[in-house]
Parts: sequence; C-alpha cells; structure tokens
Amino acid sequence: MANYSVVNDGVINAISIVAFFCVGFGLLRFVNRFETQWVSRDGLKFTAKVSLDSATSEKWIDVKVLVDGGWLIISGRGRRVKQIHGKWRLAYSADSNDARRRQFVISRKDDPKVTAALRIPAASRCVAILEAMVS
Repeated sequence: MANYSVVNDGVINAISIVAFFCVGFGLLRFVNRFETQWVSRDGLKFTAKVSLDSATSEKWIDVKVLVDGGWLIISGRGRRVKQIHGKWRLAYSADSNDARRRQFVISRKDDPKVTAALRIPAASRCVAILEAMVS
C-alpha cells in the first residue's frame, strides 16, 4: 500500500509542475501581445517601435519620437538606436493585417532611399497626427 501512495504523489507532483509551467508560458504569451506605449496629451511625443528595411535588420527597436512640423525626430537609448537616431520624414501608411497595430513607412532626411517601418498601437492618440502628416 505504501508504494502506491509514493507513486501517486510523484505523478501528482509531476503533473502539477507541468501545469504550472504551461500556465506561466500561456500568461507570458498573453502579456506579450500588448504593446506598451507612452503618448503625450497633444500626441506630438510618443514611444514606438522601429525596424530598418534592410536584409540585416529584423528586430523592432524601442524609440522615442517627437513630431516637429513635417519631421519625425527619433531618439532613444542603446547601441541599436544609433543607426535610427535623427530626422525622418513620414512617407506613407503601410497596409497591415494586424488590427491592433498601425505601421508607417519613414525615410531618412539625408538619404531618402533608407527607409524603416514605424509601428504603434492602432488606438494611440498619435495615429491621427501621423495620418494628417501622410495626407
């Protein structure tokens, strides 16, 4: 009789450990679906994600954006932001299948051939300002 309780306790412990990790992994996936963003009240300053349109760039980089007239001034911290830092012009709004996010294509002030994708949540206050800049 004692052997059955030890085996049952071991199985129950193994199942509970697997269930714990499955729930934790599911919660991480759920939380990562939401993009955090800060937007000023007037919508002219905000945080966003940018990815360069090149074969070597595949990651989204967190940046700070300031709308200054017809220009987007991009800044931030970190090594990867150095390649994106500076003045950019909003080229056009990119079509996206994702209803939760909006994407815009931006081009560098000095070299219009260098483009990047700017991604923000669709419900953000800055969407209206960026759409007005496009049109």
